[in-house]
Amino acid sequence: MARRTARAGMLTVLALALTGCGADTTGGQDDARTGRPGVPEGAPVALRLDHVGDQDGELTDLAALGPDDLWAAGHDRKNGGSTGRYLLRDTGDGWRRLPLPDALADIPYPPRLDAAGPDALWATGTTTEQGGPPVIAQWRDGRWSTVTPPPEGDLLDLAAFGPDDVTLLQNPHPPDRDDGAGNIVSDTRTQVAHWDGARWTTTLLPFTAAALDGTSGDDLWAVGHRSEGPGIGGDGQEMNQTAAHHYDGTRWTAVDTPLRRFPDPVPPEAGAALDTVVAVAPDEVHAFGRHSFNHGEVEEEPDDEHLRLRWDGKRWRDLPEAEGACGTRPPLLVDGDTGTLYENLWYQAADGRCHKLDRPRLPTGGEVRENARQGLGVAEAAVVPGTDRIVVVGHLAVMQGGNPFSRPVALHATR
Repeated sequence: MARRTARAGMLTVLALALTGCGADTTGGQDDARTGRPGVPEGAPVALRLDHVGDQDGELTDLAALGPDDLWAAGHDRKNGGSTGRYLLRDTGDGWRRLPLPDALADIPYPPRLDAAGPDALWATGTTTEQGGPPVIAQWRDGRWSTVTPPPEGDLLDLAAFGPDDVTLLQNPHPPDRDDGAGNIVSDTRTQVAHWDGARWTTTLLPFTAAALDGTSGDDLWAVGHRSEGPGIGGDGQEMNQTAAHHYDGTRWTAVDTPLRRFPDPVPPEAGAALDTVVAVAPDEVHAFGRHSFNHGEVEEEPDDEHLRLRWDGKRWRDLPEAEGACGTRPPLLVDGDTGTLYENLWYQAADGRCHKLDRPRLPTGGEVRENARQGLGVAEAAVVPGTDRIVVVGHLAVMQGGNPFSRPVALHATR
């Protein structure tokens, strides 16, 4: 699942966030507003609990439609398995648990949620644990309806710009094909499908894609990898190279990305792929991935390479790896004009400084023992439109002898 972002006013922020990160904030001058050492002005300081579920489980996704319309998806857990999948909704007076719409009642996992405008929500799931074509329900005008999915294809990612402007990224499982030289090869290309409110239009991309994002329905990027073309095999001995595809409102086109190659001797099964894309503006797009290999087969191994690429409107270029704790993590969200929130809740402000948000703990007593260790697992984060709030959903794990458990949680931070 690709990282969802708030797109307004991000250009300068993301450029700063991805070109450098200050040292981890553990000291320095007290910020006049926060009183905490090293926290930049305007950056969030701590997460606060808004909701704690009363059963073992977790929240898995989040969509912010407006200041008083937040949705989350979650499930209960029993004997290590997923049960009791549900929705939560906050319309300004706290989170309330709701059943899934009828179309999603039998899905094995909680649905993915995507805001498709201020009054529209898409909830997508699969019919089996192994995946399969998506099951889609749309919340619009205060009621649920079912959207018939494209004929074939597992859901990989989704980009929504309105209830009648939604694009899916799918693995269509196409049949093997002739490569033009008489060889039968497996087709690993990825499908995109666009919904215009009445029907789907599908297109096979040139290569394999894993993530989708864009600034509008007429400016989309899908990134992943390719296993043919320049830099593959031969002297390069790389199995995969990164790949990027762009949609300009008319057609999808493959766009060149920088080639990767480990120094000789190239380690076994080396390859590069992108797995995250963040589109800020037509001339400001960032992609993240990894250049790796099959570890454990040779004695002297090179380090894996964290890939950070930037599209400047003309071509993809490498970005230098940032320093500090924000440096190698993909972003959870880009936070307006203020900064970027990375995995494990490291926050990089617009001035480049990086600090870790304080996390809450469940109070001790009752189920929670005094010596229990607690860990916050974050599933998704979103900027609430029109506010200075960041909302986060996930679970708090309580690790203690005899009675470990997790509680689904919704939290917020204020900028």
